[in-house]
Formats: sequence, structure tokens, C-alpha cells
Amino acid sequence: MNQLSNAQSPLYVFAGGGTGGHLAPGIAVAEQLRLEQPDSRIRFVGSGRPVEQQMLEPTSFEYTSCETLPLTALRRRPHRFVWSHCKAFRAALRTIRLDRPSAVIGLGGFASVPFAMAARKCGVPCILLEQNTVPGKANRWLSRSHPICLTFGESASHLPRKAIYHVSGNPIRRDVCRIAAANHTLPLEAPTLLVLGGSLGSRQINDSVQAAVEQCSSALAGWSILHQTGPEGSDAARRLYSELGISHDVSPFFADLPSRLADATLAVARAGATTLAELAAVGIPAILAPYPTSADNHQTRNAQLFVESGAAMMVSSPDRSFAPVDLVPVLSSLLANQPQLLKMSQAMKTLSKPNAAAEVVAILKSLTT
Repeated sequence: MNQLSNAQSPLYVFAGGGTGGHLAPGIAVAEQLRLEQPDSRIRFVGSGRPVEQQMLEPTSFEYTSCETLPLTALRRRPHRFVWSHCKAFRAALRTIRLDRPSAVIGLGGFASVPFAMAARKCGVPCILLEQNTVPGKANRWLSRSHPICLTFGESASHLPRKAIYHVSGNPIRRDVCRIAAANHTLPLEAPTLLVLGGSLGSRQINDSVQAAVEQCSSALAGWSILHQTGPEGSDAARRLYSELGISHDVSPFFADLPSRLADATLAVARAGATTLAELAAVGIPAILAPYPTSADNHQTRNAQLFVESGAAMMVSSPDRSFAPVDLVPVLSSLLANQPQLLKMSQAMKTLSKPNAAAEVVAILKSLTT
């Protein structure tokens, strides 16, 4: 791309992904960029996982992949890890030199590292997005050289001393923003239990919820269940809910999940920061089951902030195992307690920052003008 075409149609490269938690904030920022600069080109460079294509398919954004190995491979296959990242860095360097993007946005995870490094070498502005209370290793390292946008102010204490950071909140997708802007109220007349195990699914959540639903089936009379199971577990969930006579919509993945959030009365979910940001924007009370082995136990820390604010309850395995957790006491207490659900819904909304995407774009513009 020559300089003239680049000036007429600015290119923004969003690097990283691998999970919905990393990708959704990037989509939110890209939507805001397209709103403010309709002629801009948006390109996502991900890790190649199917969830990236699933989430980006409804959008008009370009997508390509750049294979890198996660940090966990460093000890097991150090030579391949280094070779993989050197190869990815060279590919990123070629792309940036050829297309001269206006900016690179790092979404977190090691898939963002090659493009953030290449951006620095080529003098292209780059900002990082961090979702969790404890920043990931990639973002902690990259924040030595690039400004970073944080969801939680508490995250700053985990960054290098000279890191430049902004507490913007976690950008949420426009479909979620529209629900939040419509003064959405919690649906109690036709209540729905929303079950989310993250974009990749969770056997622990699937098994825990199904065990609890069996025991709480009478309390679920009149409720519907919307259950995103991940790649495995859909058939078993459909079979159980049908046997119990509970209205349900079950799928491995809901590409249109943001638009469905308005129907949810109560959620059972992991405690990834993007999930929490979208639940907060719509005001959906939650029972949180943090991912047991999340890096630096960040999902438990995310959940604790919401529990302390009265927006959620947490159920976790004391030994941080993936065995099913007992949801029955908490679930049964909430299903029949509308005042508590409403109170938690209001607490959720106080934790929302619906303008986070616009704040990130404003910061991005300050670096590119």
C-alpha cells in the first residue's frame, strides 16, 4: 500500500486473540474506529483458533492468522518456541513495512507480541488492551515499550514501574452497548438462565450446571436456559433439559450472543474480564466459577471484585481442580429471590464502563495525530 492510499484509507491492525476474552474488546474498538472513521480498514491477525473466525465472521473486518506458540511451550519445546516467534516477527515486520498501518492494537496473549515488536521497530504507534486484574505476561513485558489500556485500576501495580497506562475500562461490543443504552431492566416475567463457559467452552461448568439443574428443576419452573457449551456437551445438555421439560436453547457457540444478553435474568459463567464487562453493561447478576488454573489466578481476583460489590456470587473448587462445583445452594437461593436479583443487577451496572471503546480510540488518535 502506498502512502497516498494509506492516507485515504487508514489501516489498523489488531494483533492477538485466541479466546473470546481477548478478541471481543478488539472488535469493540474496531467498531468504534469504523464509526468515527468510516473509510478505515480493519485487519485482525490472530492465532488461527476457530473461535476467531466464528466471532469475526459477522463483521466486515479482514482476518488472517500468524502462528505462534504459547508461553507454556517455552519449557517443553524451547527451540521451537523461539523459532516460532522469530518466524512470526519476520512476517509481522514484512506486513508492517509493506502496508504501513496507522497503528497496531495488541489484544493480549503471545499472538500479539510479534506485531507489537514489529510496530516498535518500524516506528508505528501501538497500544495494548488488558482485560484482567492481573495483566498477562505478554502485556506486562510489552508495556515496557507501549502504552496500555487497563480495565481495572488495580492492574497498574503489576506493571513495570515506568509503564504508561490508562484506566479505560474494558471495551464492549456495540450490540451490548445498545442494550445498555436502552435502560434495559432485568427480565423477571419470562426469566432466562444464561450459561457461559467462555468462548472455548467448559466441561466443568457444563457438568456443574446440569447437576444443579437436575436438583433445582422445580425451582426452574417457568425459566428458560440459554447454554453455550463449547465444542463438547451440547447433546447431553439438550437431552437433560428436554427430559426435565425446561425450555432451552443450546449451542456450542452463539455468534449472536451479544444481542441475546437482554433476555438473561441470571448467568452462570467463568470470570474472564470481558464476560464480566458485558454482564455488567446489561446488568445481569452472576454466579461465577473462575477458571481454576488461570494465570496468576486472575479470574478469581476478577470475581472477587464483583462479589465485593454485591454484583455476583462465587463458587470455586478449593483445590483449584476441574472437578464439578456445587452450584445448588447458590442457584436455588437466587432463583426464587427476585429482590436479590434486582439488587445484584443494579450493583452490576455500577461496575460498567460503556464508553471504554471510545476512550481507547481517543487515546489511539492522540498517538497517531
